[in-house]
Amino acid sequence: MENLKLSKAALSTKLLVTSLMCIIGLTYLSLVVHIFIDTEFRPSLVAESYGFMEYIELTDHAHYYLPYYALWIFAIPVTIFMMTSYSNILKCFFAVFPFIIVAIDIASMYLIPYLWTGFAMVLWLAGSCLGTLLFILFILIMYDVWLRKA
Repeated sequence: MENLKLSKAALSTKLLVTSLMCIIGLTYLSLVVHIFIDTEFRPSLVAESYGFMEYIELTDHAHYYLPYYALWIFAIPVTIFMMTSYSNILKCFFAVFPFIIVAIDIASMYLIPYLWTGFAMVLWLAGSCLGTLLFILFILIMYDVWLRKA
């Protein structure tokens, strides 16, 4: 991927990357709306939602959210980010950190009913961090695609 640079890509590739990132952003926004409807972004309601779930229900949620976050929301943008002109340190950060936060997000969901309802705050913070990371990825990619000098 070292020879592939989005800032030097053809217009069709830049439009494809932009379209993909916009669709991923809209997908994430629909998830955020769904979470808001369920919890109003309040850790107390998060604890209430997950606090009484049985192991099988938590596994169903993990089965749904894990590929949703890891594959669709982050694997595609991170793969696109690897083709930007940013430093290797920044690329290494985004290659690992979002997926660690996804694991923390899923793990905290399991820990709420079985260990401590305070993990609802961890779940809330992890979700907030994921949204922030996706926004930062979006901005960095769009800057590299459209504004960076080739």
